[in-house]
Amino acid sequence: MTFKEDFLHFLWKYRLFPQQDLQLTTGQKIAILATGLHNKDSGADFENAKIRTGNTTWVGNVEIHLRSSDWHRHSHGEDKAYNNVILHVVYEDDKPVFRNDGSRILTLELKDLIAPGLQLRYKDLMENLSWIPCEQLLFNVDEFQVENWLLRLSVERLEEKTTAVFSLLKEHRGNWDDTFYILLARNFGFKTNSLPFELLAKSLPQQILSKHKSSPFQIEALVFGQSGFLEMAEDTYSKTLKLEYLFLQKKFRLKAIDQHLWKFLRLRPQNFPTLRLAQFAALIVKSSHLFSKILELSEVKEAIKLFKDLPVNEYWKTHYRFGKKVEKVAFNLGDEAIYNIILNTVVITLFAYGRNMGNSKIADRAISFLESIPAETNHIVARFKQIGVLPINALRSQGLLQLKKNYCDQKKCLNCAVGAKILKVT
Repeated sequence: MTFKEDFLHFLWKYRLFPQQDLQLTTGQKIAILATGLHNKDSGADFENAKIRTGNTTWVGNVEIHLRSSDWHRHSHGEDKAYNNVILHVVYEDDKPVFRNDGSRILTLELKDLIAPGLQLRYKDLMENLSWIPCEQLLFNVDEFQVENWLLRLSVERLEEKTTAVFSLLKEHRGNWDDTFYILLARNFGFKTNSLPFELLAKSLPQQILSKHKSSPFQIEALVFGQSGFLEMAEDTYSKTLKLEYLFLQKKFRLKAIDQHLWKFLRLRPQNFPTLRLAQFAALIVKSSHLFSKILELSEVKEAIKLFKDLPVNEYWKTHYRFGKKVEKVAFNLGDEAIYNIILNTVVITLFAYGRNMGNSKIADRAISFLESIPAETNHIVARFKQIGVLPINALRSQGLLQLKKNYCDQKKCLNCAVGAKILKVT
């Protein structure tokens, strides 16, 4: 026996063993009318199953173990919660089991019912050392089934990401504008500088920024001053910003974050935090009531327009950081950066807001936005392309990322629609 208990769960759930002339360990015939609902929490493995023995129909729970003696090893016999188990499904019946009240539980042994080919396919998947376990077997699965599964996984990924949104929403007492502002700032850090960007936004409430939207210079002074980059002003422009910031800092009793939190190492100049901060300041100047505008978006092209052609200060057309002039800078957000913001801020916030408000139209709109932007370009998506899985948009590529992280890497092939299909192929 070289498999785990979840393999038996899989066999039972999909009835992957002969259904005709089934017999219990006592020799009594059994008919499976319903396998029940798979329970992944505490309690019996399958709930509300239905079986028939002779003229008696039983409705209740099913518990599954590798060996029947595991019942005692897990102390189920002393647990009243297991008194409603109507059937014990095991690979090997090595010991009779009894309920808390002393009555014997019906037992079905699968050892001689599992097709050898099925066991081999399972073994191949579990022991496979390829990039994903089913890399050499994907041809057995219809493309439509793969696409359907990726759609489900992309929604699963969105649901996971809403946890962070709701946590932030709770922190800000249900204020969606502030929540979106923090999420947007975090996204401008593009992973490497997401933390200092978040700390910056939390130290600089948007209510303060809104009072100075008519002055791009003051907005930039506040953003760069709070980021800590003006402590060591190096040229005329940064020194002028510093003077303005010191006035505003005193006025609003602000405390800047530590400049050393920001990272430049191994970043391309267009991703330097100083340039991203200049773009962030420009977005604040350009967009009033940004979250309200996001809620009103009907098409992704409208979202792209919000982040395109930001009024970045002329200084940043020849600088990536203060005091270091260069010939020319790609100073505005590129398409890939905009798609990243739409994917990781706009879509996730819309989806979370829709779910929170019970508004399926807004949640569905978030999904439609994913269908309208290109797939991400990263090593995981590229590797899937190499093995023949071609994501046509960000909705599919998000599904691929979820598949790799939560299923392939953990070898949860039995919980994967693709893995289940491969195993069921005869």
